[in-house]
Amino acid sequence: MLTYEELTQDYPRYPDVWDLIISDLDTNAIVDIRDYCNRCPYTVYPESPVPQVFALFRSMGLRHLPVVDHEGKLQGIITRHNLTHEYLHERLHHHQQMRQRMRRLPY
Repeated sequence: MLTYEELTQDYPRYPDVWDLIISDLDTNAIVDIRDYCNRCPYTVYPESPVPQVFALFRSMGLRHLPVVDHEGKLQGIITRHNLTHEYLHERLHHHQQMRQRMRRLPY
């Protein structure tokens, strides 16, 4: 039986999109990939239930899903990694900590 760490130790690590500084990019290195993109991708809403999103990943074999608002504007991207037990546990713990901090604030 492999641990999660053993399973993912050789998995390539890429920088998070939020860590990229657009002004530092070489504009000559940008490639237009519109011809290779799905113009009608599967999408989910920010309030989509996790089991529904998980089922979409599993049934369609997807790796990424755009998260859009009800006007179709991109709000983010959810990946299969975002639905791993460890990630969800970490986010739940963070959310609980934030709620506790909010309760302590004087009003």
